Amino acid sequence: MKKFIVFILVVCSIGGMYYFSSQDAQVSGSQSQSVVKIIDKIRDEVTLQDEKLIKVQTKIYDKLKEFGSKNYIVRKMAHFSIYALIGISLLLFIYVFSKKIVLSSSIALLLSIIYACYDEYRQLSIPGRSGNIKDVFIDSLGALTGIALTFIIILIIKIIEYLFKNLFYTKKLSDKEV
Repeated sequence: MKKFIVFILVVCSIGGMYYFSSQDAQVSGSQSQSVVKIIDKIRDEVTLQDEKLIKVQTKIYDKLKEFGSKNYIVRKMAHFSIYALIGISLLLFIYVFSKKIVLSSSIALLLSIIYACYDEYRQLSIPGRSGNIKDVFIDSLGALTGIALTFIIILIIKIIEYLFKNLFYTKKLSDKEV
């Protein structure tokens, strides 16, 4: 059952990216603009009272402006996030079969980078879209982030399982000896 679930996660994450990348520039731009409007509406509704928080918010907002328009930032954050999900799903899929976290992470990262390259190449044939090596780096960084977080979580779970197993096993031995 685990194998089926992670397979579906892989198909959905890669399929979602394929779907979004297949849209022409006008459709993609209007979707991003809709998200920007929602974010602006939320930001307008939330009023900060603390001066320190207001200064932090202003600094973040000013720094983000340096990278481009809000629409551009939303698109890049969406790519980063979807590729984080692709990296996570590929890692889990490979890990379910191999049970080797380092191998699974390495293969998942490699496959994510290959898909990011393919995705940018494919966008060259979509009206109004372009392929960009910078986007491959953003996508790959998203995948790396998702893989790294999942790697850490799996490692923590394995350590906890190991400690509990050894603590309870040691306790049972000492009870029998007495």
